Amino acid sequence: MLTAKNLRLKYPNTDHKIFDGLDINIKTGEKVLLLGPSGSGKSTLLNVLSGIVPDLIELPMKYDQLEIDTHSGVIFQDPDSQFCMPKVHEELAFILENQQVPRAEMDAKISSALKAVDLHVNPHQFISQLSGGMKQKLAIAETLLQNAQTLFLDEPTAMLDESATQELWTKIKALWQDKTVLIVEHKVAHIWEHIDRVLLFNYEGKIIADAPPQMMLQQYEDLLTEYGVWHPNAWSHAPKAILSNNDTVQQELFTFINGEIKRGAKTLITIDKMSIKPSEFITITGPNGSGKTSLLESIMQLIKYHGDMYINDKRIKKIKNMAQYSYLVYQNPELQFITNSVYDEVLLQFNKSDNANAKRKTKELLQTLSLEHVMTQHPYELSMGQKRRLSVATALSAEADIILLDEPTFGLDSHNTFNLISLFQQRVTEGQTVIMVTHDAEIINRYATRRLHIEQQQLIELSGETHV
Repeated sequence: MLTAKNLRLKYPNTDHKIFDGLDINIKTGEKVLLLGPSGSGKSTLLNVLSGIVPDLIELPMKYDQLEIDTHSGVIFQDPDSQFCMPKVHEELAFILENQQVPRAEMDAKISSALKAVDLHVNPHQFISQLSGGMKQKLAIAETLLQNAQTLFLDEPTAMLDESATQELWTKIKALWQDKTVLIVEHKVAHIWEHIDRVLLFNYEGKIIADAPPQMMLQQYEDLLTEYGVWHPNAWSHAPKAILSNNDTVQQELFTFINGEIKRGAKTLITIDKMSIKPSEFITITGPNGSGKTSLLESIMQLIKYHGDMYINDKRIKKIKNMAQYSYLVYQNPELQFITNSVYDEVLLQFNKSDNANAKRKTKELLQTLSLEHVMTQHPYELSMGQKRRLSVATALSAEADIILLDEPTFGLDSHNTFNLISLFQQRVTEGQTVIMVTHDAEIINRYATRRLHIEQQQLIELSGETHV
């Protein structure tokens, strides 16, 4: 049983309460899906009911009653936040040590957990060398080893491709029969028929609908759409694709010739020629661990590669040279925050404008991305969806010819996803090129002017409809 009565909670130095009198009750063995817009408190609620708040994260909190499970299994949106050891084997062995599992039994259990999530890596590999999707699989393997009776799943497949997402939900559902499961998830198609209840939160962190999944669709679809919740008909409200105006452009903005990208001794991608023109919307797809992020980092000159890169026919070799033309948004938005407030993070990028104009542009962009109400907060205090939008806002406020985006829409509700797509399309019409790593087939099929794909260590170009 998980219970909270009259829960009140807020972040320090803010007037806005995340919860103000929240009542929630989850029965033992129930599978419950939490839906709502980004910033509505879904992830925070998981942290409260698992004991992370306030034991590990101190937040001002009051309640009349609180029943939690501190011995639960938790999978976070950001897998890096739950790792405490440098290597894969050490991370999983640490969990078994806490369970007093004999050393002789550990290797078999670790091997079984890695196999269960289809993570084929050397157990002695450093976690920092894994891709985002591979890290997410490792986090799920940790949870499997814990044998917890309560599972808190916060976007557990956010960084996984479609095939891996389906496989992992199949495995999780096979293991949760007698467990209490609380889920925050946007890819609802994989679990909609397998849960008991759906709770819908509004922007103020209040539960405004509580029903079984089929009744939720039948009676509350308009409400789901109003609050930006992903549901089977959500994409009917998406912005229309804008036709590219770069057909007459002959000059290549960027080229990568005879390229090879490696991770250690392993070749990830070979590239005969990659060319980019102004006003393109390019998507990059490929299996988890295939090197998509490494490709973006190579373009930014952040990691070593073989081959020749050119911008406007000028050879590029250094980070400072490429930074004049491009801007990279990472999977983990916290990697690029450098100020102490949301407002300052965006304002900093408008440094070429006069002060009054910079302030006006900053407020307009924050309003467009629904961040104006948190503009005085520290970036680390935001929800993952808000952090993601802030990281993209810094890119959109930079005057770059090429915007590189690594999974920019994961963890976002439909409203904010559609807002970002509209902004990306606007920038493309203004002459900028957007290059996006994504697993979202709807984005790829609706908006991409070109589709690049990594297959068998080769970067190839796709045509026609793509399913990822």
